[in-house]
Amino acid sequence: MAALAPAALSTDSAAAAGITGTQVAQGLSRPGGGAWLPGAGGHFWVSDNALGLCETVPASASTTKCNGTAKGGQVVYDATKSLVYVADTTTKTNQVMRFPYATANDSLGGATTIQVPNVTAVGGGTGGGRAMGTTLVVAPDGSERLYVAYLKSGDVMQVLNPSGKDRTGTTVTPTVTRIGSTSDARGAQALQVFTRTDGSGVRHDDLYIAETGGFGLSVIRDVDGTAGRPACTPAGLCTATTVTNAGGGPLVAFANGLTSDGRVLYIADAPRSTPAQVLSYNPATGAQSTVSTDISPAYTSAFDGVTRTTYQNITGLALDPASLDVYVGDDPSFPLATPVNAQGHLWKIAGTASQPVVTSVTPATGTVAGGLAVTVAGRNLVNTVAGSADPIAFGTAIRFGTLSGTGVSCLADGSSCTVTSPAATGAGIVDVRVTNAESQTSPAVVADQFTYAASAPPAGAPVVTAVSPGRGMSIGGTSVTITGTALVNPDGTAGVSFGAAAATGVSCVAAGTSCTAVSPPGTDGTTVDVQVTTTIGTSAVSTADTFTYVTPIGQLFSSGITAPKGGVTWIPDTTSSTGHFWVSDHGNGLCRLDPVPGTTVDAPNVAACDPGFTLGSPGQAVYDPRPNADGSHWVYVPDNAVRSPGVWRLTFHPATATIDTPVGMAPGLLDNLKTNALALDVGRDALYVGDLVDGNIRRINAAFGDPRSQTVDVVAVTQAQGGGAGASRGINGTMTMLGTRIFLPENNAATYFDTTASCANPVVSPNPAPCATTTVTFLTTPAPVFVAGVAADAQHQVIYISASPGAANATIFRFDASTITAANPGGTPGVVYVTNGRVPASGSPEATVYCSLTCTRPADPGLVPGGLAGFPFAQGLYVDPTTSALYVTEDVSAGARSGRGHAWVVPRIP
Repeated sequence: MAALAPAALSTDSAAAAGITGTQVAQGLSRPGGGAWLPGAGGHFWVSDNALGLCETVPASASTTKCNGTAKGGQVVYDATKSLVYVADTTTKTNQVMRFPYATANDSLGGATTIQVPNVTAVGGGTGGGRAMGTTLVVAPDGSERLYVAYLKSGDVMQVLNPSGKDRTGTTVTPTVTRIGSTSDARGAQALQVFTRTDGSGVRHDDLYIAETGGFGLSVIRDVDGTAGRPACTPAGLCTATTVTNAGGGPLVAFANGLTSDGRVLYIADAPRSTPAQVLSYNPATGAQSTVSTDISPAYTSAFDGVTRTTYQNITGLALDPASLDVYVGDDPSFPLATPVNAQGHLWKIAGTASQPVVTSVTPATGTVAGGLAVTVAGRNLVNTVAGSADPIAFGTAIRFGTLSGTGVSCLADGSSCTVTSPAATGAGIVDVRVTNAESQTSPAVVADQFTYAASAPPAGAPVVTAVSPGRGMSIGGTSVTITGTALVNPDGTAGVSFGAAAATGVSCVAAGTSCTAVSPPGTDGTTVDVQVTTTIGTSAVSTADTFTYVTPIGQLFSSGITAPKGGVTWIPDTTSSTGHFWVSDHGNGLCRLDPVPGTTVDAPNVAACDPGFTLGSPGQAVYDPRPNADGSHWVYVPDNAVRSPGVWRLTFHPATATIDTPVGMAPGLLDNLKTNALALDVGRDALYVGDLVDGNIRRINAAFGDPRSQTVDVVAVTQAQGGGAGASRGINGTMTMLGTRIFLPENNAATYFDTTASCANPVVSPNPAPCATTTVTFLTTPAPVFVAGVAADAQHQVIYISASPGAANATIFRFDASTITAANPGGTPGVVYVTNGRVPASGSPEATVYCSLTCTRPADPGLVPGGLAGFPFAQGLYVDPTTSALYVTEDVSAGARSGRGHAWVVPRIP
């Protein structure tokens, strides 16, 4: 359903993820949508393929007042003119029916037929395209425009002045023209104009199309001439483009219904043979989520005997603009060659207007023992059935944090409930949240907070004096040391809780002065008290026992760079900055990154790149901390060009933070290998080299010495492809050294080899038996995975691993290298550490894309200002040796020299 004015906006979507659809009507046939009409207190009218447009009666799950003039198509209600438009899907028709609606007696008047003939046809639509989708908008010039799409045609038609009145109120004949087409010139199931205002205050009317040809959701931007664009016309036809997700694929493959509350689009994702779901999509931010998958009550279809608990073959969506309830029509018989009538249903997903809201909790404090009678006041604390003569209260659940209250009893008007508080494992503040029978949960607000207090601990009870570290990842798994007194029972045991959640892996010293524990999962941004419990008692809450949960998110460090697969490298210098990051840019070479004044980002300084752009395709640069006699240092850089000499050694001058004098290392021994990664072992004066051409890992001996005297050994070979049947391949992005091990990003796995093993130290040349690499078990369930880059945090003995299969966004894992042992050579599984970065907000200084200190370029249209961005082709990883922050470089163009790459910094979270 589309309304002329956007519905009242809310801070929450019309339905939080996982809301259960409740039955409104049954016995329907392929319901294609509907509209909420306000007469007699308001009722939802459903568009049925057999019965026509019918008023629903939720109390009996039935329909009444059916008008069979138009059947099965999308419905639009024009509240300003009291007109209802219904697309007629009857075979061999091409019409939209217009009905006057009388609010006083809640009835439809006689129909007026608007012929909207399709120009082109597909799938037998020559006799009539069978109008299916409709949506209405008031254009910038004040005119009304009804857009129409068909089941049997890819045409998108416009009906100007569909009411028969123009913007001045003069009687006119509606004008019908073809203004565009679907993306594949095939049919459509639904339309929706989404009106938004961008960051510059400019209005956009974008026409979204639920296509039937397999391309999912598409859009025609500024269809009626908003944002200064020309409106779509017969002379300037517009073709819809597919709406894509962050990975570049279709946002949804089986779009079969659309509606909007003015803030987000609701999309029916309805595969023919598997359960369907309702999704939300924010066109302004790109955010998407699952709104509803389950229904209640379950039912058994008469035509196939199958019992269903989820939506099946959604055929239409619509919205109540007052309550923001989303109505879902489905019909499990729809895919049959001859669908069976009366097998469909209409379901309601309760909207924000009926979402529970807690306004007070009395009393707001109780002991950890629980058992306290608590009164929860608010709105919508129980459900009602829309359209019933008398509201019917449903069951309500109340939770104190993650703990369920008992003895819930509510007033029928939903204004108040009483509940008994559950016992808690430790003191702290929790949110008291109400969940109704449709799975809607009240938002966490200050007014719903309840404080669990512990009685004064008895003599000899634990006392916590410090918690280190004081923060950790939201997914849990942080090893925490608790310091204090009396922290352990005589048998060496103790209980540790983070807020109301129990820790694992608790181990305490016998003296009771410290314990270690592994943090449980927690909510991002929340701070909890870490308390210790023994047989004597529980430690009292104090400012010394707090722990904060944090989810790692990348912050933009630099942009406008090209294919930075070699990542960034910190090189100390003696300038006032004490050092700079340098980036391996495939457009400019190895370049120094300098801070951009007035911002928190850096940009390439093209005046401080490698001289003459010798390094056309630089890989992973490595700084040698050993000084030369004149105070300069070497910087080693692999050259990834097709006909490169292998590895360059440049001279770095700390006083000016510049590089010059490129010299090829081990001349003639590394030619044409497309070298891309390096690791330096200062103690052995050895430089390890990875490349793209073959599976060999090489070592340049005497790296600090005269390049003409350097020798090269093959010390390791990557794993064979194709399950061991194929040849080994080169590595992908950055590699790293931790201790005596070199870690590698291979096509099938993250791997390592030991540089002290005899296989890596041949006594003859060529090496008769280079080392085979060992797979790192960083996944919970081991499986082949494309690893794009690795980096080591030597301070904390961890390896970061980028699983980045091409343009798909990377998942970066953190692996504890100390778990590698002779008995367990793969180590224990790691954890997902970071998957995205925060895009600077529109208008902020950091939103400008600096391709250099003196160059800017337009913002990347694929990134949403203020939103989250993934890491495609994340081949460059680097860990700051001082702060342990992780730097991630990526480029969605994968080296197309478009300047679309970014560097992100992720501050270390323990």
